[in-house]
Amino acid sequence: MRMLLVILALGVLVAPGFAYTASKDNTPIDLNPGPPSVPSTLRTDFEYNTCGVMDCVPTTGGSHDGWGEWFIVTIQNTTGQDLWIREFGFPCCGPTTGACGWIVWTNTGGNHAPTTGDGCTADYMGVFSPVDPNPDTFPPTVYTYIDVSAEGLCIPAGNWWTFGYDVTGNGGQVSYNGVTTYGWYGGVWDPDAGWGRTAVLQVKADYGCGIPAEETLWGAIKALYR
Repeated sequence: MRMLLVILALGVLVAPGFAYTASKDNTPIDLNPGPPSVPSTLRTDFEYNTCGVMDCVPTTGGSHDGWGEWFIVTIQNTTGQDLWIREFGFPCCGPTTGACGWIVWTNTGGNHAPTTGDGCTADYMGVFSPVDPNPDTFPPTVYTYIDVSAEGLCIPAGNWWTFGYDVTGNGGQVSYNGVTTYGWYGGVWDPDAGWGRTAVLQVKADYGCGIPAEETLWGAIKALYR
């Protein structure tokens, strides 16, 4: 009887449903986590992470060929002010991206994925190199922080907009937490919610679209004496 219980327990532990996977076809993957990430030191007016906590550590991940070539999220600028995008943060691994590495649509038109096509149809894009170049890290825990302060990314107040990145190895995810993210899979933006996951994507921004608050205040003070 005791031997039977042991056999049954081992069967549960190795059952396919308990395997780690970075693919939608449930192909198993070995755990090979990255080291702890050093958080970004940039301080801004607006900060957002799909995980709910800035610089949160992914607990799982999706691969570029098994989950999605790009990971994105659409959010609304509800701050009441225009947003000047300063920095993106993506927990990911793999080689340098192509031209459509980080991607932004400034007006998606609603709470949905872009309707223009894949990541290379974005309004703005750029190349970046993941800090962790090993495409087999799983889950990817090291954030790559991308300074886009000089790119002129302005999100008008009230706009629904979309940002994300090209997954060249694995991209960090957590269990679905109510935030719908998407992966470009099978020629469409496939919602991660249906697979029980949320991709981890982070952004930091300041108010005023390229004019630092200190500069705006100083300009107002000087205007009083003209």
